[in-house]
Amino acid sequence: MSWPTFASATSPRMPTAGPDRGRAGVQGRPPRTVEVPFGSRAHLCPVRAWRRWKAELGENVAPDSYAYRALHNRWKTVLTRGLDPESVGDILTRIGARAALDIRPTGHSPRRGLVTESSRAGNPDAVAEKQGGWTPGSKVMRRYREEDDGFRENALHGVL
Repeated sequence: MSWPTFASATSPRMPTAGPDRGRAGVQGRPPRTVEVPFGSRAHLCPVRAWRRWKAELGENVAPDSYAYRALHNRWKTVLTRGLDPESVGDILTRIGARAALDIRPTGHSPRRGLVTESSRAGNPDAVAEKQGGWTPGSKVMRRYREEDDGFRENALHGVL
């Protein structure tokens, strides 16, 4: 599995005041360009976070550089190479344990969250399939979706 890289905020492909376009890869497929809109809450916005991270890294950052970077073992400086997928999953699991979450997050948790929250927002499956890199009609993607409480999509709406 490849981990995402995101286009630079100063790339000619994208306005500096608008949403970002990023390059993301899924196992067995070449990276593709995906659109990432601004979040409605500044402290949770992935575009703003990415731009802050790029500013921290300095001016010589390639447009398709890694979003998740490795640290030097001894000096703890940020390296140019990306983290491997197992490391990202381990980090998510450790963060979840520190936060005393009721669940154990893994490397697939962000993908599962994308599908679940997109569905809860009322988006059709095709929207999540495109954003997450799944093939149209993906059964795997549908298994990622967390079940709702049974009332949002209920066959008895409009019947009773």
